[in-house]
Amino acid sequence: MNCKSDFLTKYLSKVLTDLPSCPCSYPLEAVYSAVNLRDDQQGKSFRWRDASGPKERLDIYKPTARFCLRSMLSLDSTTLAAQHCCYDEHTRLITRGKGAGVPNLISTEFSPELHYKVDMLPWILCKGDWSRYHAVRPPNNGRQCADNPAEEEYLSQLQEAKEY
Repeated sequence: MNCKSDFLTKYLSKVLTDLPSCPCSYPLEAVYSAVNLRDDQQGKSFRWRDASGPKERLDIYKPTARFCLRSMLSLDSTTLAAQHCCYDEHTRLITRGKGAGVPNLISTEFSPELHYKVDMLPWILCKGDWSRYHAVRPPNNGRQCADNPAEEEYLSQLQEAKEY
């Protein structure tokens, strides 16, 4: 996360501009199968898959999240990245705090092992301080969804992360 690589900086910039924006609410049909969702800013549809299963360990990596989605790679993908979006029990996008999803630099579709090394290990090295991780990989709120959680809860989570 402290690596000052020009390649990494350019790649992250491309990831942040090329990935679809998170939908403001979790599409419940995604529980059963992949869904196509239009991203008006990019002018095209993207395929998404549920990312809430037991292997995702939301209880550890995205506490407070009840559902998560991950964008799928397509033939015209310009990176190996995937957008990761997480939602509360009311299916509202978590835009900040410990339950928010962040862009994955390597999609689990491409390589679960590389995803673990590039996306999960930095989080682990931050000892669960999601605020440090989010400073480098900010949660997506490209559709300007309402802030979630509320300010008081967010500040409480931030204080907890700093004191851990």
